This record gives sequence, structure tokens and C-alpha cells, in this order.
Amino acid sequence: MSLSTQAKVLRVLQEREFERLGGTRTIKVDVRVIAATNRDLTDAIAEGEFREDLYYRLNVVTIHIPPLRERKEDIIPLAKHFIDQAAAEIKKDVRGIDPGAVRVLKRHTWPGNIRELKNAMERAVLLCEQPFVRQEDLHIVGAQNGSQEGAQSINLKLPPNGIDLEELEKLAILEALRINNWVQKDAAKFLGISSRVMNYKVAKYEIKNPRWSKNKLVS
Repeated sequence: MSLSTQAKVLRVLQEREFERLGGTRTIKVDVRVIAATNRDLTDAIAEGEFREDLYYRLNVVTIHIPPLRERKEDIIPLAKHFIDQAAAEIKKDVRGIDPGAVRVLKRHTWPGNIRELKNAMERAVLLCEQPFVRQEDLHIVGAQNGSQEGAQSINLKLPPNGIDLEELEKLAILEALRINNWVQKDAAKFLGISSRVMNYKVAKYEIKNPRWSKNKLVS
């Protein structure tokens, strides 16, 4: 808000009257103003960018709302609310968020706050093909989309006499599966390969796990 506009707002608040642009009649007003800012106005006053008298006129009761990154407990309820809104608007059956997507939403820092979250959920509803928003439906700039809770690395112990490259690849796939609870789709993302390539590698190296029914691949 420019300083000239601030002066006009101050006059309206003090005199409780204004004139329309180009008009000649004074209009009386009786309003209550709710103002919001994402800046520290005391700094703006010190820098000459905000009028001190307008600040004190507006600053009767102050409510500080912390950024979304400091209110982790609000992220999922808000996300579900925005999903319900978006789904109703486009008449699509989307009922909630799956656990993988929940982890991504909780880890993201949300620099754009509520607006960023709302846009992300609207986009996810448009893209999702299941009743629940999944991790792959989220396209959040700067988000960590891995299925693991924190950054993890694969530690492979190589024998001193060397190792066959294919054997090394098999060990890497086994370790990625272990880290991701033997969910092949998540292990594929962890390694940066497609689910199809992961299925091929699992079959090639005859990797099996009791959790896979009759050793059929579970993605």
C-alpha cells in the first residue's frame, strides 16, 4: 500500500467518511476493519514504508497466526478440507489421503502457507485416479517425495577381491526393498527407476519374499 493510499485509509478511519473518485457527495461509514499482513510493520515504519499513525489506528487487537510449517498438526485436516472442496466442485470421488502422501505433506515446509496447500490439493484431486490422494499425485515444488521418513542411504560392503557388477546391482535392489518394507513401487522410486524396471530386476535376480503371495510381484 503506497503512502498516499495509507493517508486516505487513515482519513476514512478517523473521520468515518469518504468521497468516491470523481464524486462530490460525502458518504458516512461505520465499519470495523480487519487488516492482515505478512510483514513486520514495525520494521516498515522504521524504513519509512508504513505510516506510524495508521499502524496504531489499526493495531487495536493483534492476533499472530504462525506459518503452516509451525502448525504441523493443522496440515492434514486442512488438506482433507481442501480435497473435499475440490472433489465436490468437480464431482469426483476422492475421499482422503493415503499414508505415503500424508508423510510428504507433513515433511514439506509450505513456504506458500495455506494458499500453497490449497493449490496442491486441488491439483492432486484433478490428477488422482484412485479414491485417495497418493504420493504420486502430489507435485509440490521442493517437497521430498521419498517414502522413507528421513534421508536414508544404502550401505553395501564390498569384498576385498571385488564383486560382479550384476551381483552389486542385486544387493542394491535388495537393500532398497528392505528400506522400503518390500514395497516394490517405493523401492523403485528410492532407486530412481520405474516400477516396470523394478519388476524386471526382481524377476531377473529371482528375488523373493514371504510377504509376496506365492512369490507374485506386489507393487
